[in-house]
Amino acid sequence: MRDVTISGRPGGTLLRFPAERRALPTIELVRSLLPEYATVYNQLARRGLGEPPHPAAVEAEGRRTGMKMLGDITLPPDPRTAREDVTRWFQPLIDRMLRRLTELQDLGWTGDRQTRHDDSRQALIATTTMSVWRTGTRLLAAWAVLDGALTAHAAASLCRVEQQAAR
Repeated sequence: MRDVTISGRPGGTLLRFPAERRALPTIELVRSLLPEYATVYNQLARRGLGEPPHPAAVEAEGRRTGMKMLGDITLPPDPRTAREDVTRWFQPLIDRMLRRLTELQDLGWTGDRQTRHDDSRQALIATTTMSVWRTGTRLLAAWAVLDGALTAHAAASLCRVEQQAAR
């Protein structure tokens, strides 16, 4: 994705610079940029495109994915190393999700600047918003499973250290 500029001026004039290009790509950034369920629902309803799946069902899909991911990795004994490894392993999914959020913003941005009303573009924006919301919700649920496992792993490691110190 390129930033949109006005090329008639020296160096161009930046028209927009989205938040996801100004901040570190983290799961918290995905959480903050993800559209809310009500927004997705309203966009689809206005266009007569049905309704998105229930958030609990999408989150359950994400938790199953997180459990599968957790089964495919072995956590190192050191909690800090384990968190760094899992975060690094999960990072490409975060980066991909942020690209999808940027594409959605670009789609809405260009749609807002069209001079004529285009129902097909608005329907595309609504269905893309639903797809991004669904993918992001699954990603957050998968991360919650991994984060919970990392927290439990750290607690178990701390317990082992305390037991060894008590001996």
